Amino acid sequence: MTTLALVLVDTSVWIRFFRSAQAAEAGGLDELLSQGSVATCAPIRAEVVSGAPTAPSFQRLHELFRGVEMLALPPDAWERVEAHRFALARKGRQASLVDLLIALTAHDHRVPLWTLDADFHAIATEIPLQFHRRTTTVE
Repeated sequence: MTTLALVLVDTSVWIRFFRSAQAAEAGGLDELLSQGSVATCAPIRAEVVSGAPTAPSFQRLHELFRGVEMLALPPDAWERVEAHRFALARKGRQASLVDLLIALTAHDHRVPLWTLDADFHAIATEIPLQFHRRTTTVE
């Protein structure tokens, strides 16, 4: 399944977007949102929405994500997470289960991932990823 116009926007970009309207990521994400080019997946949505500081914020985020294209996790995602996490550990690298699910979703849907999290560059040694743009990392 190929959807080239979409970009899977990672939690790290959403956090920067909500924290500062002046951040470089804010303008880029605003543009993608206006074009209808933003995609998400269950792990990203859960991280962002559950991180709301108040009930009204939670509701606003819940509604916002209703309007964002939801990419399904691969049907064999958990088995592949096991295998890739094992392979990365053998290389001396750790990867979170959530990050691996996000990477597999981007890979299988053939969409670029926009992230500020350097951990995805290590994951890309195991799961081929396209990155939306290079920006400074937060972690």
